[in-house]
Amino acid sequence: MGRNPRVAIIGQEPVTRDEIQKMLAVSGFAVVGEAGYGIEAVSLAKETEPDVVVISVEEPLIRALQTVEALSDLLPHSPIIAYSSLRDPNAMRKSMLAGVSDFLMAPVKEDELVNSINTVLQQEERRRARAAGEADGPVAAGTVITIFGAKGGIGKTTIATNLATALVQKTNQSVVVVDLDTRFGDVAILMDIPVERSIADMAMPEEEITREIVEECIYVHSTGVAILPAPIRPTDWRSVHAGHIERIVNLLTQTYDYVILDTPGTFNDIVARSLEVATMVMLVCTVDMASLKDTLLAIDMLRSWNFPQDKIKLTINATNDAINVQPAEVKRMLGRDVFWSIPYDRNISAATQLGMPVVVTKPDSKAASSLVEMAYALSGVSQQKSSSQKEPTKSGFLNRILGSASEETSEVSVE
Repeated sequence: MGRNPRVAIIGQEPVTRDEIQKMLAVSGFAVVGEAGYGIEAVSLAKETEPDVVVISVEEPLIRALQTVEALSDLLPHSPIIAYSSLRDPNAMRKSMLAGVSDFLMAPVKEDELVNSINTVLQQEERRRARAAGEADGPVAAGTVITIFGAKGGIGKTTIATNLATALVQKTNQSVVVVDLDTRFGDVAILMDIPVERSIADMAMPEEEITREIVEECIYVHSTGVAILPAPIRPTDWRSVHAGHIERIVNLLTQTYDYVILDTPGTFNDIVARSLEVATMVMLVCTVDMASLKDTLLAIDMLRSWNFPQDKIKLTINATNDAINVQPAEVKRMLGRDVFWSIPYDRNISAATQLGMPVVVTKPDSKAASSLVEMAYALSGVSQQKSSSQKEPTKSGFLNRILGSASEETSEVSVE
């Protein structure tokens, strides 16, 4: 959309409408007006034809839903976002049936509202493109995980290679790691792969890059992880631009379940495009003050882009055992929850020297266990207990009671 999206705010409480208006104004949206339920809301919608409607759904619920239905009929191409203090699932369901595209819980947070507006508008644009025959048919779409950090030397590549290996070996997913470090691309070194072909071999007109050409530049590691390496010489990046990256990533998502983008500790057009195409962004930081400061600046930068905050997964990587900062302290300093915390482990350095991920060389180490658990968490696959992971043995009086009961149950079931 070439201009700022135009938003109409509907609700019975003027104070709440004013709060929503202030949020939207700060985020760059054009508020075309406010109104209460019923005729007032419909009149505003007719006069202004907003791109999106934000409406409070409160009691009396029937009046709110009547307004939603009227607006949905009047503005069939303008998504409606509801927010409500009602925790009743039935109210949410009725709102969706009346024509609401998204439903937020009050009090509304600015990030959630901005993300919701951007999402529903993108969905509407895709619907219009499909209706006009301008959109391509549906294709397979893998998950793009961009490993991002505002500082070098914080372990992004180590996380990328170990996460990829854990996803392949523990969840049976197909994974490709794309090395986008324009300064010191080390994925191939960490995985002990000689590089003859690289992403620089696709510095050609974007429309000429095919899935077959991309596959010719990919190496498959013994762990099962596919790797698209960075060129050996940093100067080879001169002919590669952000459009190439987007084209390559789009092609890879048609083949692999996960596309992991390893980015440098700097910011350029390629990194910006890597963030834009990401399904989720693992924002990596260490607990030293320089990294925390830079990470806070990165969070502010992404927020200024109206970047969907729910895509960001803040990840702490402990690179030494001298500093012990708890996730709660990091949350207080950065103003957001910590998704994952990887403990310091000397085994990572030893694994690097062997050219193999630590999840392979030392699978029982602290870092390996944490990285494997993170892979399960990101994939949504349940971690299965091995046969060696038995239930703890019960003891004492309670054990005698429960033991007797279980034995009786067992005997009954056998009969």
